[in-house]
Amino acid sequence: MSNFYGPLFKFSRWILSLFYKKYSVDKVANFKGPVVYVSHHQNMHGPIVTLLSFPKPLHVWALHVFFNKHICFKQYSEFTFTKRFGWPKTLAKIMAFPISRFIPKLIQSGQAIPVYRGSRSIMDTFKKTIEVLNAGEHVIIFPNIDYSSSSATVGDLYDGFLFIEKYFFKETGRHICFVPLYASKKKKALVTGTPIYFRDGHKFQEERKFVLEKIKTELNALAIQSGDDQGKEEKVG
Repeated sequence: MSNFYGPLFKFSRWILSLFYKKYSVDKVANFKGPVVYVSHHQNMHGPIVTLLSFPKPLHVWALHVFFNKHICFKQYSEFTFTKRFGWPKTLAKIMAFPISRFIPKLIQSGQAIPVYRGSRSIMDTFKKTIEVLNAGEHVIIFPNIDYSSSSATVGDLYDGFLFIEKYFFKETGRHICFVPLYASKKKKALVTGTPIYFRDGHKFQEERKFVLEKIKTELNALAIQSGDDQGKEEKVG
């Protein structure tokens, strides 16, 4: 598998490595064929640590608002910095301007896949995802509904990403491999759970609920096995 990351993404990872220690890797790179890793967001802890430490390139699912500088500016100035952080509107706009110019270039350099939640354009998300999986490349998804929570355990998850299975199976006749991936703060390691597949002979809608629960259970088990404090919020790194 070739490293599809662009120069800006690679440079940013190098800068990040000066401030954050890379996590060790537990058998992450040993899976055969394309994989969809499903991980725990933990208020940016998961994405930062994983994209910094993972030994192979990953296509991360990211909300489409971060791919366009104008929409990105609106997201940061009218929601992230104001509603989430409680900043004054003027300060939010000042800070959002340079960030909204940088973030779209960064995630496009990282070959992220835009997610159009609640829109017909979501089909573009699945089309691109199947394309990279068929090329033997890997995808990572952080489906937390409450992505701002720093708890080690996983709460409710969006389940729309599981339609990847439906479209992948329709095109290839094979089940896609979903692998739970957890970034342990205590162990300073990326740990993986048991690969999860849709089973033959089951209706998709029923099996989707089953697989989602298995992923959630596996991620929580990895947190407990890693000894992470489930109640205390910790900083990344």
